[in-house]
Amino acid sequence: METNNLTHNSIDLPQFIGKLKKMDRTASILYSIVKVLYIIFIVAFILGIIALGILNSDFFSPTIMSALLTLVGLVLVFIYLNYRGKDYKNVDYSQTTYEMLKKTSERYKPFLKKDLWMLPGLILMGVGLGLDPSRGNFWNYQLFFWSFTIIGGGGFGLIYWYFKWKPIKDNADKLIKEIES
Repeated sequence: METNNLTHNSIDLPQFIGKLKKMDRTASILYSIVKVLYIIFIVAFILGIIALGILNSDFFSPTIMSALLTLVGLVLVFIYLNYRGKDYKNVDYSQTTYEMLKKTSERYKPFLKKDLWMLPGLILMGVGLGLDPSRGNFWNYQLFFWSFTIIGGGGFGLIYWYFKWKPIKDNADKLIKEIES
């Protein structure tokens, strides 16, 4: 009995594309949900700034400046999420298989260069929230904020990526190698 290692180890392309479409839809929905949450946060911050401005005669108080800086950070992160969500929403499955797989492999990486665009928003949020005098020591708050951001966003995000999205990337890479050989 003769076995073909290429066939034995190969991935069923139609089945893979079906899973890929499902994961792209899921990612698009996930980004949409997070964007809605950010819209709620932004509206709440704007209402809070208006309320503080009405209650406080000094519009340039540290609390209001902190809120404005935080609002800018929230808006920047929202813009990033909107931009990144389009990667999953506007996938073109009519491209050649090779091009589609290359873009899939790139899209499902844990970190992309365009993800660095979110850093200014996070920095502004961290600084803005830390400037509020009601939060106590600025540096202690920065330690808390960045620990929470790195562990919560980075750590749990990487665990989620490893179990949910890495298999898609790995399968796309295997199919690319099959096509190239």
